[in-house]
Amino acid sequence: MFRLFLICVLFLAGCQTSNPPSMDQVVRVNIGSDPQCLDPRKARDLTSITLVNMFFEGLMRTSKNGQPEMALAENIEVSSDGLQYRFHLRKSFWSNGDPVTSFDFAECWRTILDPQFPTDMAYQLYGIKNARKAKQGEISVAQVGILTPDAQTLVVELEHPIPYFLQLLTLPTFLPVSQKIAIKDPNWAFQTDTFICNGPFKLKEWAHGDHVIAIKNNRYWQVDEVQLSKLELVMMGNDTEIQMFEEGNLDWAGSPLSTIPVDSIRSLKSKNELCINPFSATYFFRVNTTDQIQGKKNPLSSASFRKALALAIDRPGITENVLQGGQIPAKGLVPPELGLSEKGYFKDDAAQAQSLLMDALLTLDLTLDKLEPIRVSFASSERNTIIAQAIQKQWEKNLGIKVELEAVEPKTYFQRVSNKEFQLAAGSWTADFSDPINFLEVFKYKDKSTNNTNWESSKFVDLLNQSELCKDMKERTGILREAEQVLMDQMPIIPVFHFALNYLKRPDLEEVALSPLGKIDFRWAHFSEKAAQ
Repeated sequence: MFRLFLICVLFLAGCQTSNPPSMDQVVRVNIGSDPQCLDPRKARDLTSITLVNMFFEGLMRTSKNGQPEMALAENIEVSSDGLQYRFHLRKSFWSNGDPVTSFDFAECWRTILDPQFPTDMAYQLYGIKNARKAKQGEISVAQVGILTPDAQTLVVELEHPIPYFLQLLTLPTFLPVSQKIAIKDPNWAFQTDTFICNGPFKLKEWAHGDHVIAIKNNRYWQVDEVQLSKLELVMMGNDTEIQMFEEGNLDWAGSPLSTIPVDSIRSLKSKNELCINPFSATYFFRVNTTDQIQGKKNPLSSASFRKALALAIDRPGITENVLQGGQIPAKGLVPPELGLSEKGYFKDDAAQAQSLLMDALLTLDLTLDKLEPIRVSFASSERNTIIAQAIQKQWEKNLGIKVELEAVEPKTYFQRVSNKEFQLAAGSWTADFSDPINFLEVFKYKDKSTNNTNWESSKFVDLLNQSELCKDMKERTGILREAEQVLMDQMPIIPVFHFALNYLKRPDLEEVALSPLGKIDFRWAHFSEKAAQ
């Protein structure tokens, strides 16, 4: 038994102006630095993901209002048990004129699941039947639940029902790649002459370290909806970006592709120039919970010690006086808009923090005067530095402990975090899709590449496993809330704040779709009639 989903893609007045603007519309945006990779199978950083979404179209995409909607999927049939999805593809083409087929999707996903293919993103496909086993080399990729009855039909079989599966399909990992091109040239994504795509824009020029030029893709299936002729994506520092915007040489500055300097926030707000949007992302400290670090007893192995640190932070003082960009104090990992807990799981409480610290020191057979400084590591940047300095002062004042700060060059820093060579490490997590599991699964297993805390809880694992089998959404939410409570009781991470998107844009630039997931989409963007005069 199948139920047919006919999800109509509606395009409203924003894409249809009574007085069409100029034919030559160009948007200039700062992306800060080079994208790491423009191959959807490997894209991981936000810049790469944003550009990949400009250049490629999948079965589903994120709509103007931030919800998943059909793209290359013309209609979808879902089995009554939720274990099989049948996608019927609309007619569409690659930028070189070749048709986009179900085989492109299937072979792309199978390649990602090949144990020999280098990518950090294969886990996003693990909901597909046998996908995890294939990536681990236990079975052949031919046994994965991906079927292609014909060139326009793709069938996906799941391990278990996934209520957010259509949201997952908006991720770069699920985008297609032209197999004809990928097989012919493994380096196709690094050269403009071999870069074949199927999205609203295509790659015209990539001057590494300087700029990327994207132009309208005339073979895009909805080419008439694309009003921009070109996107100029430049790479510059944040201070230069503000100056360029004020001089009229940029049309968009700041989130999600770069960061507005903290010392500019106050003045921009006073002039009513700063735009602030919700952002489903959380800033936190990973805690190395191992018993010893470099042969010395690690006080952070104590949950009471970790909770003392968490409760001794004045979060409103940081969001309102330090950051000032509409950020929200975090009393849990999952952003409140994802529906687990609005109030969080603890309160900033210096007195309780002191009590917890004393209990922890007693258990650890330590005294405050013998406690060695706690080291806080972070990727060197203006924002990370001022946050670390603020929390250093709060911990020294509220707990009487010594805190050392360590700013590390980003590439080296992330390698250290991966190797668990830290005590406390600043980090963040941004939602890939609008479901709490996206945050909680990060810390499910201690050997998972995203965890890096040495912490694992059998109760936490069991609750997340239960949520996978739960068909009642209200019951599932309760299970996930209980799981987050376990995480906050054990505190292998210390939440600090939930992000906000801070950006500047030209007033006459319209229909730029910016979602709480930090996705920015220019496929519907255009300048108002005023700009064309």
